[in-house]
Amino acid sequence: MRSLVLLLLTFACLATPGYAKDAHRHHLLIHVDSADKEVMVEALHNATNAIDTVRKQGGQVDVEIVANGFGTAMFVTDLSPVADEVRRIKTSYPALAMSACAISLVHIEASMKKPHTVLPQARTVPSGAVRIMELEEQGWPYLKP
Repeated sequence: MRSLVLLLLTFACLATPGYAKDAHRHHLLIHVDSADKEVMVEALHNATNAIDTVRKQGGQVDVEIVANGFGTAMFVTDLSPVADEVRRIKTSYPALAMSACAISLVHIEASMKKPHTVLPQARTVPSGAVRIMELEEQGWPYLKP
């Protein structure tokens, strides 16, 4: 009887969140639509904190930062107030996806009357809004710093 109770308690602990390693792969979408440097820094730190925390818990996580509107400046070479931080973080977290909205980039270029390039650490997506929609449709939780 005592062995049965111990066995049941062991299974109960393994079934309780926090006791068993979660084989589930987590996802997190972080949306930046502000030109505010502090918002951009917060987004980068939210991403690294999420990755570090899930890894410490033995899990896996995919994180993507999507910048559109005024936030697109985050990933534009000559406009980004956080370019050094983007480079540093991408070096330490190479799987972190960083996406800049092509539509917003066109608007920036038109208003400034000159072409711009996206930082090599980021990629351009056709539409930031559509990228956000796609990730949310796949069940990715949405975070906006």
